[in-house]
Amino acid sequence: MRKASILTLICIFFALTFTVINIALMIEYKRQQSDLRYFTFQRFIMAVKILHDHPDDQDASLAKLGVRISLLDKHLLDNVGEKLLEDPFFHMVLFEKRLFFVPNPPPPPPPFAKEHPMPFDAPMKPRFAEESVLENTESYSPYRLWILGGVINVLLLLFFTMVLQKLLRLRQLKSDIRYVGERKKFHPIAIESEDELGEIAVEFNLAMEKIHMLKEARTLFLRNILHELKTPIMKGKLLSNTLENNQKQEQMERIFERLETLLGEMVKIEKLSSNEWVLEAKEYRLVDVLDHAMDLLLCDTKRIHFRHHEEAPLINVDFELFATAVKNLLDNALKHSCEAIEVDVDAHALTVGSFGEALLESCRDFSRPFNRTTEGASNGLGLGLYIANAIVEKHGFRLSYLYAEGQNFFTIHFDTSVS
Repeated sequence: MRKASILTLICIFFALTFTVINIALMIEYKRQQSDLRYFTFQRFIMAVKILHDHPDDQDASLAKLGVRISLLDKHLLDNVGEKLLEDPFFHMVLFEKRLFFVPNPPPPPPPFAKEHPMPFDAPMKPRFAEESVLENTESYSPYRLWILGGVINVLLLLFFTMVLQKLLRLRQLKSDIRYVGERKKFHPIAIESEDELGEIAVEFNLAMEKIHMLKEARTLFLRNILHELKTPIMKGKLLSNTLENNQKQEQMERIFERLETLLGEMVKIEKLSSNEWVLEAKEYRLVDVLDHAMDLLLCDTKRIHFRHHEEAPLINVDFELFATAVKNLLDNALKHSCEAIEVDVDAHALTVGSFGEALLESCRDFSRPFNRTTEGASNGLGLGLYIANAIVEKHGFRLSYLYAEGQNFFTIHFDTSVS
């Protein structure tokens, strides 16, 4: 799903709401204008009827309808005004924001009128109503509609401004939380209000304070236990040198070296799990990283053979940290195989292959330490592979395992898109 900001969504929703409401107001305004003109047209027709039927009492009758007889020339109105509505005898014209009712020109007489003229004594039909130009005297003010629209728009803008202030404070709260997460020492977030955002800031401060206290306690405990364990290890090494039996002396030295290795790996696990190990990645030749990993082994490396497909591929890694991961893979291969160790290097991957028994299914989960139930001389607790996997993933690479033709293959994929 595509990422969408809440602020963006609310701005789009407000813009659409604002537009729709104002369009609706404009449509309502046009509708009212259309209805008003239609009703005015009806009043004009009634006024014409009154003038035709009651020519004596014109002013009072027309005033009741909001109409009066205009003195403007109908030809001027027809030429300059805007024709709005019409019927066979009259048409309504808009001129200078006023409505006028103008009679249409009389139709031509029928052909038989000359052959059959009217009698001399026939009464003449009065033409006054049909010749008069009527003017609308009632005015319509759309101010009430505009006031309503203005109030709605102001309320919308006020509401949007308040929501926008809350959202900007939420964004500031996110920046403060990120800033607190990047610092080693805990500093509480400033609380600016007593609303829900202020309550979130209070709860976050309480949670971070507890986490900080747990972190301090864990660090203190780890430092103390490492200090207390290193002292007997050093004394044990000194005492093992005083043993006359060489076999027992070698066994004691191996035990204390094993304990010292475990302590070092516990320190690395603590740094990796707490995300305190900051990468200092630069571009290095892979062969230089391999040479440093060989130096970290502190043992005979004659059984390790390298095979290069091309000249010195470059990788962007933390030199010390990535060399430690490669060292753990090589050390794991040396411990569990008595034959030669093959290291295959190309531009996309680094593979460590060794002959031996396949790993149990329960031991193939490198994402957690201590994935083995027992520890013996031939097998450990999975700390080395866990540390190697954590370092590889921290660099954005991937560690995979394959058993084929009696060999164990541990591969670091530099290009994660290639399996």
